[in-house]
Amino acid sequence: MSGLEIAGVLLGSFPLIVSGVEHWRDVAKVGGFYWRVQKEYTKCKRDVQFHEMMYKQNLKELLLPILNDGDEVARLVSDAGGKGWNDRALQERLEGRLLESYSLYMEIIEDMNETAATLRKELALDRAIIQDKLVPPENKKQKRPSSPQPTEKVSRRTSAKSKWDWETFRIRFSFNDPVRNDLFQHLNECNERLKKLLSSSDNLSALQNTAPAHTKQSTVLESAFEKTWKKSDLIFKALQRAWRCSCQPHHYVNLRLEHRVKPETCFEIVLMSLAPSAPSQTPWSWCALQCGHMIGCSFPLRFMSPLDTTQPEINLMNAKSSSAGGLLRKKKVAFTSSEPTVPEIHLDPVIESTIDLCERLGDEDCGKCMGIIGDHNNNYHLHPSHKRKRPLQDDPVTLDHVLSRNFEGFISRRQRYSIALLVASSVAQLHSTPWLRTGLTKEDVLFYPCDDDNCDIPYHEPFIRQGFDTFATPGADDCNFYSLGILLLELCFGRRLEDHPSRKSRPVGDKDTKQALDVLAALGWSNSVLDEAGEDYSMAVKWCLSGHSHLNKQWRGEIVRNVVRPLEMCQEHFKTSSVS
Repeated sequence: MSGLEIAGVLLGSFPLIVSGVEHWRDVAKVGGFYWRVQKEYTKCKRDVQFHEMMYKQNLKELLLPILNDGDEVARLVSDAGGKGWNDRALQERLEGRLLESYSLYMEIIEDMNETAATLRKELALDRAIIQDKLVPPENKKQKRPSSPQPTEKVSRRTSAKSKWDWETFRIRFSFNDPVRNDLFQHLNECNERLKKLLSSSDNLSALQNTAPAHTKQSTVLESAFEKTWKKSDLIFKALQRAWRCSCQPHHYVNLRLEHRVKPETCFEIVLMSLAPSAPSQTPWSWCALQCGHMIGCSFPLRFMSPLDTTQPEINLMNAKSSSAGGLLRKKKVAFTSSEPTVPEIHLDPVIESTIDLCERLGDEDCGKCMGIIGDHNNNYHLHPSHKRKRPLQDDPVTLDHVLSRNFEGFISRRQRYSIALLVASSVAQLHSTPWLRTGLTKEDVLFYPCDDDNCDIPYHEPFIRQGFDTFATPGADDCNFYSLGILLLELCFGRRLEDHPSRKSRPVGDKDTKQALDVLAALGWSNSVLDEAGEDYSMAVKWCLSGHSHLNKQWRGEIVRNVVRPLEMCQEHFKTSSVS
């Protein structure tokens, strides 16, 4: 019997106990001593009704959030032991409602059921003697069938025995009051435990579903960022392997910074060649691309053919053509005797081994897809993008210039805070990959103009740049976020740290001492963030400047909870204010 079925059986036990108590009353009335047990009877019946009501309330409190229908709950409670208590789906929902308390909750109900059974026996509900005693001796005598024997007077012995039985019955009911009280006390303790367990489960669910809405979103972000981290690392290394030219040290890739809550989205990149040679010797110099999984791209079909002799491996099953078979045997292809199937072609390793990215970038007739990079497990298409245009000067606009006193344009607070979120999110996604140095600074954040002539500087679409000649992957010990904290601080006020009095009053310092002096000045400046940007932004800056270098593998979750999520809240504040 399931826990839910036991709960229904116990619900039906209380009316039986009440009925038993009423039988005691009837027996006492027939025996003429009800007045002597009236007090015990009233107390016993009220105790039973009280514990029945407490149990019903516990059940209703348990079932209402699950069924969301008061009438349905009332029908279920009124139908003790009915079919509804055998519902497997309801049982599973109860398990979800009670969480870890489910097993203990049902054990308590089973204990109550056993206690109720003991109480029924104590009231002699299972004995025929109660029904027998409901009929007084005189009535029994009248109901006896007529006997040919002559009627005799009731002997004194019979009369005394009858009186003794009634007295024993009364004494038993009165003197067993402590036993019943112990059983009722146990029922009371069980009901209290049910109430506490349900309350504890509800409190736990509330903590998981309300306050942890922040925590749940942080967990989702952390998972998405981890996937993006793996994908970005693979893409960079695939790009680096795709260079088959001697000018590779002069090639650079620019990656657009995005708040990637969906890791399956494409990466927007800009490839650049800054070779000092003459333009005629450089096949290309600038190209904007979309890099990712492109559904419906026909590139593999153009470059892969079963008869392509450049393929290192093609597996064909049950090929029937003798000429094709002769050609394929030179490639050491095995045949099976299975039914004809569609040829299975391993494409990705071939594409990776044949593509020359530098050559493809110089080919103006390459079409919609310039090639596929990666391996057989992870492959990424390179599609030209016309969203960007090459800046008139070789160098794009940097965030350092935007925040400087020499900048003649305008950047709003909302735009600065948007950049802050993109930068912090990108550090959480790209840290310890070849894309990102240990410390991201304002000089690393770039802005490329849009293809639209009327477009101003696209502050919401910053880039970072990295070269392919050499790169070092930071280890776990490099997980410090001082540079990010300083960058967030500068974006908060729209001002560079080196232009602030707290930094200008200190020496510039050499390479080894500059960071320490910068952090010291930033800590003093950060005390003004709360009044300038609010608690969320202040929390993000303070966390970065607190020296969290001991986090190791937990750094991504920590930066998501303490930096990215608070900056998201800042963006939500802007949305709320604009709506109101």
